[in-house]
Amino acid sequence: MNMVLKGLLVSALITPAAHASDAFHVEKDIVYKRVGEREIKLDIYTPNLQAKQQYPLLVWVHGGAWKRGSKDAIPTKNPLLLESVLEQGYALASVDYRLSGEATFPAPVQDINDALNFLHDEASRYHIDANNVVMMGRSAGGHLAGFIGATNTAYGDVDFYSQPKYHVSAVVSFFGPTDLLALGQKGGRPTSKKSSVSRFLGDIPANIPKLAEQASTTTYINEQTPPYIQLHGTLDKRVPLSQSEVLKQKLDKFGVENQLFIEEGVGHSAPIFDTEKYVPHVLTFLQKHFPSQNQ
Repeated sequence: MNMVLKGLLVSALITPAAHASDAFHVEKDIVYKRVGEREIKLDIYTPNLQAKQQYPLLVWVHGGAWKRGSKDAIPTKNPLLLESVLEQGYALASVDYRLSGEATFPAPVQDINDALNFLHDEASRYHIDANNVVMMGRSAGGHLAGFIGATNTAYGDVDFYSQPKYHVSAVVSFFGPTDLLALGQKGGRPTSKKSSVSRFLGDIPANIPKLAEQASTTTYINEQTPPYIQLHGTLDKRVPLSQSEVLKQKLDKFGVENQLFIEEGVGHSAPIFDTEKYVPHVLTFLQKHFPSQNQ
C-alpha cells in the first residue's frame, strides 16, 4: 500500500474535521440521527472534491461482536480495501450504530437504515449518488450489511425499520454471521446469556427462536436478493465457516449470483483478507455489479 496514503488515512482517523488530500477527502462525524441526547454519526470518504461529480456509494458497517467497535476503524483494519475503492472512483460511508450495551435488535438495523435514508436525502451535499448502494462489512458488520441487503428486496416481510429510499445493488461480507439461531448453538449446546449474539438479541437465541430467525439474513433470501460475495476462514471459531456456507446454499437455491472465498488455516478477522490475495476479488465483484465511472 502507498505509505503516504496510509499515513493520510490514519491521520483522518484521529482528525474530527474534514480532511483532504490529492487522493481523497473525508468528512468526519456527520450526525445522521439522534436518540435522546445520543448522536449517531458517520464518515464519508470520497476520491476528491475536484470533479464535482456524484460518486457511487459503498456503505461500510464495522465489526466488534455487535458490542464494540466504531466507524473509525476502517483506515486501520481495512486500509487496502479503502484505498482501492477510492482509487476506483467510489465513495464510502462508514457508519456507527447503537451497540448491544445500548440497545438490542432491531435497533442497530434501524440505525443503519436511517443512515442510508439520510445519505439519500443529503446526496448532493456530499457529492454521492445514494439511490443505489453496496453494503459492506466485517464480522458483526458483515451480518448487518448482509441483513440490510436481504431485507431491502424483501421489505414487505419486515416492519421494524422505516421504508428504505435506496436500493441495495450488492453485498460484500467478510466473515459475517447469517443464521443467528445456528450461531447460538455452537458445539450443539446453547450459548450463554453473556455471549455476543445473546446480548445482541436480548436473550439466548434458543430461548427466542422466532426473534433469532427474524434477525437472520438467511430468513429473507428470495429471487430478488442482490448478489453477495463472502470471505471466510476455515478456522474461524467466533463465526464458523458454516455461517457463510449456509447463506451460500440459500442464495444458490434461489439462483442469486454469489461467491464464497475460503481461506484455509486462518481464524476470525485474519489480516490476509485485506491483502492483494482477496481485495482484487472484491473489486472485480464491484466492477461487475456496481461499476464506477472510473472503470
